[in-house]
Amino acid sequence: MNYSNSSNLLCNGTANKHLDVLQAVNYEISWVYQVVYVLAAFTGLSLNMCFILVFMATSSLRTVMNQFLVSLALADSLTSLVVMIFSPFSLGEMTALLCGLKGFLVMSPVMAQVMSILLVTVDRFISIVFPFNYTTWVTQRWVNFTISAAWLYTVIVGSFGGIQCLQAWYPGGKCVITEIVAAWYNTVYIIHYVGLFIIMAFAYGKIGSIILHHRRQIAAAVAPEQAASEDLKIQLKVTKDVFVVVCTSMFCLGLIPIHLMLYHVTNLPLPKMRLVRNFFMLSNCIFDPIIYFLRFKDFQSAFKSIVGRIVNPHQN
Repeated sequence: MNYSNSSNLLCNGTANKHLDVLQAVNYEISWVYQVVYVLAAFTGLSLNMCFILVFMATSSLRTVMNQFLVSLALADSLTSLVVMIFSPFSLGEMTALLCGLKGFLVMSPVMAQVMSILLVTVDRFISIVFPFNYTTWVTQRWVNFTISAAWLYTVIVGSFGGIQCLQAWYPGGKCVITEIVAAWYNTVYIIHYVGLFIIMAFAYGKIGSIILHHRRQIAAAVAPEQAASEDLKIQLKVTKDVFVVVCTSMFCLGLIPIHLMLYHVTNLPLPKMRLVRNFFMLSNCIFDPIIYFLRFKDFQSAFKSIVGRIVNPHQN
C-alpha cells in the first residue's frame, strides 16, 4: 500500500468566507484494500438489514428499546452503504456536487450512530433508575419524537458538512472530508463523542451500582426469587446486553475523534491512522448485529423461525 506525500494547498479569498488553507492528500490505494473495504461494508450492510427485517417481521420484538436499537442498526447500514458507494472512487477526481454529496452522506450516518447510542443509553437509564415511571415517561409517542428528532438533527449536521465540502472543493483537489471542512466542524464532532462518553459513564455507572445492590439483595435473601421483582431481573439482563453493544460501538467509533484531534494538533493527514479508523468504523457495523443475535435470545428465536418458514414454507 503506497502513499504519496504530495499535498494541494488552497486559499479561499472570497470576502464572506474564512481564509482557510485546505490540504487534500493524494492517496494511492491498492485494489486489495478496495476489495476488502467493500466486502466489509457489504457484510455490515447485510447483517444490519437482516436485523431490521427480523424486527419488522416479528411483532413481539417491537418494544421501545428494540426501536432504538433498530435506529442504531439503520445508522450502521447507511454507513456501510455509503462506504460501498464511495470507496471505489472516493479519492479520485470528483465534481463539486459529488464532493458535497459525499460530505453529507458520510457525516450524517456517523452522527446518527452517536445519537442512537445516546437514545439507547437514556432508555436503559430510565428503565433501571426510574422503573416505576418508565411506562409513563417512555411512551410510543415519546419514542417516535426522540428518534425523529435525532435523525433530523443528524441531517442538519450532515448538511453543514456537505455545504462546506461543496464550497471548498476545487478542480484537481481530493475530496478528503476531514481536510476540507473547517476546524470548528470537526470540533463539533469531537464534542459530541466526548459528551456521549460522559453521559454513558454517568448512566451506566448508576446502573452498575443498582446491579451491585441487586446482587447483594440476592446474596442476603433467604429466598433469592423474592430479592427483586421478575421485571427488574429482566430489565437488568437486557441492560447488560445493551451495555455490550454500546461499549463496542464507542470503542470502535472512538478512533474518529482521536484522529480528528491528532490531525488538528499535528496538521498532518495521518493516512495510515485514517485507514485504521475506517476499518474500525466498519468493524462496528459488523459487530453490532452479531452481538444482537448472540445476546438477544428473542431475536435468535425470531430469526430461526423466519429461516425455518423460508426453508420449509409448507411446515406449520
